[in-house]
Amino acid sequence: MTTSSTFQELQNLLLFPVKGPDDRKRLLVAGLLGFAGFIIPIIPGIFLLGYAGLIMRNIIQEKVEPSMLEWKDWGKMFILGLKLGGASFIYSLPAFIVMFLGYASMMLPAFLQAFSNPQSYSDVSPFVGISFIGMFGGMALFGVGFILFIPTLLALPPMMSHVAKTDSFSAAFHFKDWWRVFRSNIGGFAITLILTAGLYFLVIFAFQILYMTIILCITIPFLLAFLMAYLTIIASALFAIAYREGDEKLSGQEFIA
Repeated sequence: MTTSSTFQELQNLLLFPVKGPDDRKRLLVAGLLGFAGFIIPIIPGIFLLGYAGLIMRNIIQEKVEPSMLEWKDWGKMFILGLKLGGASFIYSLPAFIVMFLGYASMMLPAFLQAFSNPQSYSDVSPFVGISFIGMFGGMALFGVGFILFIPTLLALPPMMSHVAKTDSFSAAFHFKDWWRVFRSNIGGFAITLILTAGLYFLVIFAFQILYMTIILCITIPFLLAFLMAYLTIIASALFAIAYREGDEKLSGQEFIA
């Protein structure tokens, strides 16, 4: 495969949500759901995640190029979004718990010290030593939580793709099934993660520039909603393609064997 063809494939992938008028209308609906998430928590995001999951399933099962699907069968979207969101939350929970404990370790001693009543300003609060212990202990827990996020990030693409493919929440915990697919296409999943991270960093950089202006700063909530919806759809398509390629390689190996 030449460099130019690879670039063309990447360009087609990044632009498929805005390829035609119907695609742009469907992306508009996704963006409106993203914006609604600023007003109504969780529920709009579940619909958006379910829509992305249907795109993933279409790529994996039908073996077609990524495309924007019609917004229909909202009930199916919501259920699939719950499955994907719930599985992702459970996988991320250990890292979140450790980081929350780190935050509590840093903040609780300071909170107690604020409510202590030293006899004079020269008195040393008994919570000073505890505050130092809590601060360093909390920083250590934050570091452990960050380390736990690394395997979580590696697991999410194949796990979410497997859930989307099977339409089963319990499939998220069939580790051997999706791990075999991941292992057969580690390079593809690595490229997927790098591309996704690069897109997110570009968005963050763009918003840093917008924050420096007054007029454009007003548009940030609207742009953020639409860009996050776009990135959710693109990342899901990338995950599904990597999963499909891994599944095909695995099937080929089993056929040869």
